[in-house]
Amino acid sequence: MYDSNYIGWDIGGAHLKIAAVNETGKLIFVEQYALPIWQGISQLEDLIPKVLKMLPSGSNSHAVTITAELSDIFKDREEGVHLLINVLKNKLGADVNLYAVDNGLLDLDNAKNSPSQIASANWHASASYTALLTGSGVFIDIGSTTTDIISFSDNKINNRGVDDQSRLRFDELVYTGVIRTPLMALANKVPFNGEWQNIAAENFATTADINRILSYLNEGDDLMETADGNNKDVEGSLRRLARMLGMDFINSDDTKSLYELAEYFEKLQLQLLTKSVLTVLSNFPDNDTKIIGAGVGSFLIKKIAQKINVPFRPFSDLCDSDEKLHHKCNVCAPAVAVAQLNRQNL
Repeated sequence: MYDSNYIGWDIGGAHLKIAAVNETGKLIFVEQYALPIWQGISQLEDLIPKVLKMLPSGSNSHAVTITAELSDIFKDREEGVHLLINVLKNKLGADVNLYAVDNGLLDLDNAKNSPSQIASANWHASASYTALLTGSGVFIDIGSTTTDIISFSDNKINNRGVDDQSRLRFDELVYTGVIRTPLMALANKVPFNGEWQNIAAENFATTADINRILSYLNEGDDLMETADGNNKDVEGSLRRLARMLGMDFINSDDTKSLYELAEYFEKLQLQLLTKSVLTVLSNFPDNDTKIIGAGVGSFLIKKIAQKINVPFRPFSDLCDSDEKLHHKCNVCAPAVAVAQLNRQNL
């Protein structure tokens, strides 16, 4: 007799995240894979069979949330949703449900008729699942590229935005992350060696370089190529950071100043996100506020929580899993959430 497993897929524009829970809700598999969808939808078509081979044996029921439809390989998000659904149907078969903002899990036919509800709904799945388990607070997921900030109370989320545009307006979506964000998106002038200096408006370095220099980054979380296609080590990151100043990293005399510059960029991103968190909190004050943090940038969420004096809990606290899976549970929160919602038939 085969075990029944519930598989959650989070198909993004840069990564595919997948989680499997068993009939009792225990997380038994969770992983993240690089998915540069901008190189073509064949990236997903080729990846799914490889991922399926990694899943636990048994009868699998699939639930999916997608954000890859935002990729500029598609004319618009509706086309992206339709083409992605076709891939899912071809690769996973009929037993697939997609997460919709207003309706929970929909079968393939209903999902195809509701593209606006399917598009970029992973934040809603994660925050809704968190709200069901913890009552009230703020769910924050800092990923490689973006950050979601969603308040919830009485076991329901309090989102003001319903799509990317409105969520950006209300600070519930912030286009900044801890790996793929170009440093030119955080500043155009920085302090260096005691003077203010303009920087290059080129994608010479990213936040992955900053977090690598400062020893915050779990290297297993960085699945993307570096800005120059070269080494993922501190020396390589210092070289890319120096290039932002129009200089070369040649000798160790510049190391201290470049470390200080890395700390400055981290401070800028922390200020940006803290302001957005406070904006969301100001609209939904709650005496029982706490932050549930997820994503590869959980280390930054802890700093925000300390800065505003709000208790912090990792999303992995909500997962029944072996300790070795805790980190990936945080990284792949939307996949874990849709797997659990599928198991609970929500």
